[in-house]
Amino acid sequence: MASTTARAGRTAGPATGMDTARTWAVLAAAVLQAVAGSLGGSGTFGESQRVLSDRYPSLVTPATVAFSVWGLIYLALLVYAVYQSLPGQRSRPVHRATGWLFVATAALNAGWIVVFSQELLGTAQLLIVALLVTLAVVLHRLAAFPAEGVADRALLHGPLAFYTGWVPLATVAGFSVTLTYWGAPLGPVTAAALLGAGVLAAGVATRRTTATLPYAATAAWALVWIAVESATTGTVPVTVVAAIGVVAVVVAAALRAREGLRAAFG
Repeated sequence: MASTTARAGRTAGPATGMDTARTWAVLAAAVLQAVAGSLGGSGTFGESQRVLSDRYPSLVTPATVAFSVWGLIYLALLVYAVYQSLPGQRSRPVHRATGWLFVATAALNAGWIVVFSQELLGTAQLLIVALLVTLAVVLHRLAAFPAEGVADRALLHGPLAFYTGWVPLATVAGFSVTLTYWGAPLGPVTAAALLGAGVLAAGVATRRTTATLPYAATAAWALVWIAVESATTGTVPVTVVAAIGVVAVVVAAALRAREGLRAAFG
């Protein structure tokens, strides 16, 4: 059964018109969100994300350096978009199952950037939750198509898992910022409890998702910088939960990686 699924993931005959449309849509979406991310960070659409985060401080916002990971995420997704556009890739069922959903994630991400920059934080939170749900569906579908060698692992499973690993913790941090915006900032204990829910979700996903190591890399990155920032401000409960989260994600990734290449890299 596994070999049959793998062969089905490799080819499905000549590319159709819908395959071509999807291929170009994925390429355009990857470029769109990379450009939106660059412009949004500079404040082109209104206030930059950093300015608004400082205006509405949260106890679970990571240190500023953590957000540099977006450059790597966008680059990885551009590489993925080019890979799925190659002639031998366009008709593969794996891309048919995930391509349009990726377009939706890019639209949600770009929309979040614009809406957040306009200081519409409640709407922005809805968009990032929708992004998280859509990415979860992408990874669920991707798991049905084992990687066909190094190229699939590095250019398909890896980039999508690397992207998804960041989003759960970004959702938690965004919710905390939104609560401050609504006039209900979290105290240290409630902030730690909220982060704990994010850590639990990240740990479970790390243990179960395809391409565990790329997923765990960005999840652990976010938690490390939440721990650093909270330690700097003396928010001990958040620091402790974030540190435990780093250990939990790393251990979950190591256990999953012991199951072989498919578990580790798709």
